[in-house]
Amino acid sequence: MTEKSGFLKTQIWSIILIVLVVVMGVEIFLLVKENQRLREALTRPRGPFKVLNPEDKVPSLVGVGLKGEEFSLEYPSSQRTILFWFSAACPSCEHNMEFWKEIYGRHGGEKLRIFGVTQSGEEKTLKFVDKFQLEFPVLVVSDFSLLDQYKVEVIPQTMLIDTLGVVERVWPGPLSEDYKKEIQEMIASSPGS
Repeated sequence: MTEKSGFLKTQIWSIILIVLVVVMGVEIFLLVKENQRLREALTRPRGPFKVLNPEDKVPSLVGVGLKGEEFSLEYPSSQRTILFWFSAACPSCEHNMEFWKEIYGRHGGEKLRIFGVTQSGEEKTLKFVDKFQLEFPVLVVSDFSLLDQYKVEVIPQTMLIDTLGVVERVWPGPLSEDYKKEIQEMIASSPGS
């Protein structure tokens, strides 16, 4: 090989390397931009969501408890009800679990009933409940029409329902600090709480 052809070969490899570095740099730049766009999309609501409105009446909720027993949540009731709709595969749902455990420990019982509601299936739900050591009742529903009846278009979703089955308030999506504060205030304002 002559000196001229060796030089030419080195130049070609240098050009190929430069082109590869430029292409990789452009790809990295595009990935960073897409990542920023996705993060922004996740931090703002996709709405408007259809949710139950205050004064809407909810139907009875029928499903299966985690021990395989049939379960029915009916109205009227002697207690206000919080329904926390979640999925076992939802990171935002996981983030809310400590709050619900705390609320259940403080307020669950005589004047307030708290239920997790999911369509994740019994096996996945059992693993989820074990992972977070949940003590409040969890209802696994298989009737997908309940999502329409309760207007659950976003998971997680929290509902506060009065003793007659009338919606007091719905909080769609992950619970912000403002939502948590509002939930605590509404629970505290309940007669007998």
